[in-house]
Amino acid sequence: MPTADDVDLGYAYTLKPEEAIKYFESKGYVIGFRWHDVKDIANARAFTVAGVLKLDVLKDIRDGLTAALADGGTFREFAAQLEPLLESKGWLGKKLIVDEDTGELHGRQLTPRRLRTIFDTNIQSSYNAGRYQQQMANVADRPYFERVAVMDLHTRPKHAALNGFTARADDPVWEYFYAPDGYGCRCRIRARSASDVEKYGLTVQSSEGRLVEVEQEYGQPGQTIRTMGLKMPDGSVYTADPGFGFNPGKVSWQPELEKYDYRSARQYVTGTLTGPDFARGLANVSELDARQRYPLTIRSPEQVAATGAARQTVNLTADVMKRLSATDTPPTAADYALMQQTIERAEHVTQDGNAWRYALQSGDRWSVATVEGDVLTDWVMQDTPEAS
Repeated sequence: MPTADDVDLGYAYTLKPEEAIKYFESKGYVIGFRWHDVKDIANARAFTVAGVLKLDVLKDIRDGLTAALADGGTFREFAAQLEPLLESKGWLGKKLIVDEDTGELHGRQLTPRRLRTIFDTNIQSSYNAGRYQQQMANVADRPYFERVAVMDLHTRPKHAALNGFTARADDPVWEYFYAPDGYGCRCRIRARSASDVEKYGLTVQSSEGRLVEVEQEYGQPGQTIRTMGLKMPDGSVYTADPGFGFNPGKVSWQPELEKYDYRSARQYVTGTLTGPDFARGLANVSELDARQRYPLTIRSPEQVAATGAARQTVNLTADVMKRLSATDTPPTAADYALMQQTIERAEHVTQDGNAWRYALQSGDRWSVATVEGDVLTDWVMQDTPEAS
């Protein structure tokens, strides 16, 4: 039996469905199994790790996790391979402060504990994303989902409170609270049939009227993000950990870029727009989940101050991508890269109510991007920088 210091993935996650490996591969690297010849239902999922933005470090961690998932390796093997390399690059710290509840590090370096959190969380997310695809393929026979917690001394009280929570598979609650929904979360979702519900005396609930938007602290003290919460019977509101609150089988996770220096965040955005996740999303725009967002650009501190923007990140939503793709000249990946450059290097910036229009000359025409709040709302190529 494996110990806590030597987690055997073959034991911890007894099933290794093709969907899990497919999902994990699509976080950045292709192993080349035959199922990649068919349509990837989950699309690609960009591989990102909160607090680690150097691409060479991302590659090292990604390669190690890919091998661990595919080969059933142990955490000890994973850490032994990566710790010396990460330490040599200055990404392993020994005197930094770690949040004992979440494993989150106050700073940009990693500790061995944080490395383990990355390992466990990514493996669990990949595994459960594969389970979700399997469950939805069989939803006609098992139309209910039950959330199951481990229920031991390490189970967080708020996760224990959701143990046994059962709702229809198509209930919106699973858009936000399909496990794992936090660092170190060991919960899972079990598909149930109508006969199971009766046999085990399960109560099928609905999230109608119980989903509420709340402000959640994230990053530095005083900083918050808006997230979805679930009203509980005792009056409390359940929320996923910051950075979670999405279904890993449906929506590609993106980090909260507000907590990073804008130069580092820009590097991440450039990698996203040129990466496999965005490329596959662009190739399948009509199938993007409505909640999908991609970071499009990062405004400089000077731009943020000049426009009075609340956030440095400008996002690209699935709705806008679908609308632009329906035009006579749908934007290509190169066009989206041009949109990023247009906002970052704008030669003309004008305000129209709550919207800001950024224009950059490209050849003999002008690229004009319109931003409202933190979202791109429109983009056109035209003959002049002024509003047409």
